[in-house]
Amino acid sequence: MNYVQRIIKQICEEKNIEFNLVSKDWIMVLNKNKKIRCISGYKFGLNNQSSSIICDDKYALYDTLKLLNIPIIEHKIVFRNYDKKEVEEFFNKYNRNIVVKSNTGTCGLDIYHVERIEDLFKNIDSLLINNFSISLCPFYNIKNEYRTIILDGNIELFYGKKRPIVYGDGIKTIKELLCDFNYNYFSKINDSKLNRVLNKGEKYMYSWQHNLSRGSIPFEETNENLKDNIQSLAIKAFNLLDLRFASVDIIELASGEILILEINSGVMIDKYAKYMKNGEEICKKIYSKAIDLMFK
Repeated sequence: MNYVQRIIKQICEEKNIEFNLVSKDWIMVLNKNKKIRCISGYKFGLNNQSSSIICDDKYALYDTLKLLNIPIIEHKIVFRNYDKKEVEEFFNKYNRNIVVKSNTGTCGLDIYHVERIEDLFKNIDSLLINNFSISLCPFYNIKNEYRTIILDGNIELFYGKKRPIVYGDGIKTIKELLCDFNYNYFSKINDSKLNRVLNKGEKYMYSWQHNLSRGSIPFEETNENLKDNIQSLAIKAFNLLDLRFASVDIIELASGEILILEINSGVMIDKYAKYMKNGEEICKKIYSKAIDLMFK
């Protein structure tokens, strides 16, 4: 039983809801007064099927929000019978600096930052073995990434994601500095490359991605104007897609522009719960509200 399942089980015990796990522990079956509701992974069964499918396909989300005039990062879809010349033209258009990713991937998996033509086709072909389609995106100069959790039009949680970037002091190794940044994650990483001592002031970026599952940490944004703008964009996209429970990820570029990165119909906040003060209590409260709505 994973972290989220344990929280859901606790909620069910408190609400006198029968809780069962089926399908190799992937499906949670909730039974209250003979009314059955199911949770699949992180999906709570509140969103309609078409909205969920759009969110789960990165290119479909891009194409839909672009039509609705919502600012979102650029995508180009690539199928198995793709035209190499066309792909190379896209690569050159964005100064040979793009991202190649699965259309349905999560947690920062199946995603590559590509700057060499040989890596471009190698990564595309590798992803297309197990994916019907993939997406190409320009590599954006991202200052910060933010997540907004929304339930029935109400913002339940908002936080930023800080990448694992450290600066040398001439004494500590990269791993020691990274452990100071995020001990829970980096204390478990064994990589000889991290044994080097950085020069004083030398910058080291462990990952260009902002995923909490890959070493980043959550933080509270203090710029209220920026916060309002991001939340307004998140709510607008959420409502246009007729969603009920989702997380909206938005990036702030170095230029100050804000763009939708992705929208997740499955709400993952377990990593946040582990890092933040009262995080588990916050997580439990949000999931508890969602379960109440499932039975209404």
